[in-house]
Amino acid sequence: MKATSLLVALAAIVAVGVTAPAQARVFVGIDIPLIGVAPPPPPPPPVVEVVPGPRPGWVWIPGHQGWWQGRYVWIRGHWARPAYPGAVWVEGGWRRRGNGWFWGRGYWRH
Repeated sequence: MKATSLLVALAAIVAVGVTAPAQARVFVGIDIPLIGVAPPPPPPPPVVEVVPGPRPGWVWIPGHQGWWQGRYVWIRGHWARPAYPGAVWVEGGWRRRGNGWFWGRGYWRH
């Protein structure tokens, strides 16, 4: 009796799995205001960095102000190899949205 019930349940699971339409996963970012938490103040101006001498085949990624544990901290620039031939680095930056500031990361583009 238990074996028959198990087989029926297994057959039902397989049938649903075969006939169910494929589902795509969609991730949506939502800004949820935190009650009692003040938004970060505007970022301070960038620090003037001394860029080390050129490195053939590498690209200088400038430093930026990062938000860490409730305060801004300077994240130093660094040399990086392009992600693929012909890639150009697009700098990230702070953007005002609503009553807060949000960091848009840099990325490689064609």
